[in-house]
Amino acid sequence: CLVAPQSDAARIAAMAVAATAASIEQILAGRVPSGVRRVLEAALSCGGAAAVSRKDGAYLLAQRDGGAVGAIAAAADELRRRRHGDVATYVVNRNIQFTNVCVKRCGFCAFSRTAIPERRGDGEAREEGYWLPTEEVVRRASEAVEMGATEICVQAGLPPGMHPGLY
Repeated sequence: CLVAPQSDAARIAAMAVAATAASIEQILAGRVPSGVRRVLEAALSCGGAAAVSRKDGAYLLAQRDGGAVGAIAAAADELRRRRHGDVATYVVNRNIQFTNVCVKRCGFCAFSRTAIPERRGDGEAREEGYWLPTEEVVRRASEAVEMGATEICVQAGLPPGMHPGLY
C-alpha cells in the first residue's frame, strides 16, 4: 500500500474519518474464511482498490458463505463511506419510448407489441403498436428539461424495417 504525503488539512480529515470508521476487527468479527479476511484486511488498511488484485477480487466475488458475504458487504460499505461519506445523489431523468412495435416478442418485455391489428375479446381488431412522431419525442424531451431532467433516455423496440439510424 503506497501512501502519499498529506497536507495538514488532509491529515486532519483522515484522522476524523478514522475516528468514526468501523474498525477492521468490527467488520471481520465472526466467522470469516481466512482468505477473505486476508484480502479485506489489506483493502481496509490501504483504503481500497489499490490493495485488491483481480485474482483477489474474483475470489471475493465467488464467496457464497453468509459470514464471508456479510464481511465483504461491510468492508465495501466502509470503503465507500471513507471515500464518499454518507451523501446520496440522484439523477432526474425521463425515458421516452418512441415505439413499442417489436419483432422480438421477448418474454421479459411488457411493452412489445406487433404492428398487426390484434383481435380482442369483443371481436374488434385493434392495433396496439404505436410510433411517436419526432415532434412528440422532442416535446416530451423539452418537457423533461423544463421539469429539471438532466438525462433523457430515448428507446424503442425493434420494428420490422426500421432504419438503424433512428436509434
